[in-house]
Amino acid sequence: MSTINDIAKMAGVSVSTVSHVVNKTRYVSPEKVEKVERAIRELDTPPNFVVKKKNADAQKMHTKYILMLISDKRSRLQHCVEHEVEERLKNTGYTLLTIECNEDAGSMEDFLRALIQNIVPAGIIIFPDEKDLLIKNVLQDAKIPVIVLGREVENYLADTIYTDTFDGAYKATKHLIQKGHELIGFLGMSKDRLPKRLEGFRKALDEFGIPENPNYIYPHLFSEQDIFETLDKMMTGSHMPTALIVANYALVIPFLKYIDSHNIECPSDVSVVCFDFLDWASLYTPALTTVEQETDRYAKLAVDTLLQRISRKEYANMAAYKDLYIKTTIPMKLMIRDSTCGIGRGPFGEKAAAISDLEITEEMYRSMCPRKLTAVISFHYAGKAWMELHQKGIKDIFDKMGISIIAITDAHFDPELQCRQLESLRILTPDILIAIPTDNKVTAEAFRKIADSGTKLILITNVPEGLGPDDYVTCVSVNERSHGQNMGHGLGEYMRRHGMKNYGVIIHGADFYATNQRDNAAKQVLAEEYPDLHLCGEVVFENENEVYEKTAELLKRYPEIEGLYISWDGPAMEAIAALTEMGRTDIAISTGDLDRPVALNMARGGMIKALSAQCPYEQGQAIAIAAAKAVMNEKVPSFIGVEPIRVTPDNLLKSWKKVFKEEPDQELLQAFKENPNYVSDK
Repeated sequence: MSTINDIAKMAGVSVSTVSHVVNKTRYVSPEKVEKVERAIRELDTPPNFVVKKKNADAQKMHTKYILMLISDKRSRLQHCVEHEVEERLKNTGYTLLTIECNEDAGSMEDFLRALIQNIVPAGIIIFPDEKDLLIKNVLQDAKIPVIVLGREVENYLADTIYTDTFDGAYKATKHLIQKGHELIGFLGMSKDRLPKRLEGFRKALDEFGIPENPNYIYPHLFSEQDIFETLDKMMTGSHMPTALIVANYALVIPFLKYIDSHNIECPSDVSVVCFDFLDWASLYTPALTTVEQETDRYAKLAVDTLLQRISRKEYANMAAYKDLYIKTTIPMKLMIRDSTCGIGRGPFGEKAAAISDLEITEEMYRSMCPRKLTAVISFHYAGKAWMELHQKGIKDIFDKMGISIIAITDAHFDPELQCRQLESLRILTPDILIAIPTDNKVTAEAFRKIADSGTKLILITNVPEGLGPDDYVTCVSVNERSHGQNMGHGLGEYMRRHGMKNYGVIIHGADFYATNQRDNAAKQVLAEEYPDLHLCGEVVFENENEVYEKTAELLKRYPEIEGLYISWDGPAMEAIAALTEMGRTDIAISTGDLDRPVALNMARGGMIKALSAQCPYEQGQAIAIAAAKAVMNEKVPSFIGVEPIRVTPDNLLKSWKKVFKEEPDQELLQAFKENPNYVSDK
């Protein structure tokens, strides 16, 4: 049998030239190729390596390849797109061949040139390298259909598919702003060619009237040391951002290492949104909110477009057909998880202080008793557990301090009546006046007179028009943003779990910043975190007795509604009455505040499936402590927000005990026992 040396002697060339001609691993002049091939043909018994090569070439004639070039082997996005492309090429007759190109793409040029010459791929899908070397030096003149992924390549005509990173950054920033964040930082990488992410970030800030802070914006980071030094500047002192956007996947691990080593809690200290596909994001603690690229859409569009070009024999970089090629942007999706949380805000944008921020010592209790101070309370309407628990929380603290509650009024939700009551209470010259306004405009003058007197004014939930933080001690409320988020999650999760799609919203129309913040938070959760659900319609009520009729109107207009968000429990019970009359007891309702009627409805398996419960006893305690600190001339936060709790049938009995400070009574226990779906949470 002849050898490679025999062929080389017959052709008058080197052994390496024979090898390159047979294996097509390097360019060889046509004259030498002809000499080698003639020598092989004249042999009676060609060498084994020539026979095997011919058999392999024959096999390749029956195998059609799509070549995929990945520019960054660390990129989860690129590997996920590769997997999706491979899945979509099944049953098409094409085999995917993937090559990972290292950072020094120039070293791959000869290899890829030989590979393409050898296997003759039907088409190529490429994530371009940083300097576009493979496209410029290997694919520029190749008559092959090419799909470019990730970004456009200058002076190269091909179908291009890339992600709308501007939109992704805008969505992430808007999400944080609507969660109550205003001090938002941005961490980006210096190698970004087009600063679309930074532009989207800035657009959202501008749209919401939030000024840029250059101390929070660092778009040109590269190394881990850069990140650590930057975070040292940002995350120390009293002006650290409350939220951060980590705009490149390569920055995520160094960032997480930093906050972990510096005991920075996420999301309580800082909310975090990360860019790009992180397959472990949902497994991290807390699960990371991410702005992700839709790899399935990427792959589908790439494969469909490439196969179309192959069938039409339309190659890349055909200057005569420059209008032929498409440029497609794919929106990014916001995957909201536990690494972002809302910030409760007061009426003037102040961040909500927690009840734990109100410290009071036994010595303070003892020093208050000899002063024999007096207090009065003006409720908007009484008789409900919410007011009773507020009153109990206030009284338990005041009793320890020797502060006497000398009057409590009930305005029956009548602002004119409350104005008269406030005048009477003012005449008593109490040391402390605690009140929740029935109407911010109508009662404004009455509250102004109290603010101008020597009485310490503590407000519940809302602030009358014309009053500023200097006019009252503090405003105490539930953290309304958390309250609304709980209700939104409650409805969204129930509807998704039960295959429901259509919902409606019944909200309070009064200009109360607290209720508005709650309603907006619920609507944001439903829109962002449950995009598979459809909002059919929204109605607004001014007082509870309107809700019965408005509910009936809403359901007549949109009979497909399967779920309702309702601002609080009172109007929710009115809606239940209307729905029951209409025979629509199939509707799922999520609302706010835990009281006996809604608890019994939930326990019996009624329409209320989820609610967010305030902790009014703790809110009352916060009011009393704030009042006591004020009369001792100690500083008190201008807004205090007490965290609510989420309630479902599974934890209703435990929640009842936590809110009411007593065991559930027999009526509630019996209601559960009569419910065939009852499972004890004790």
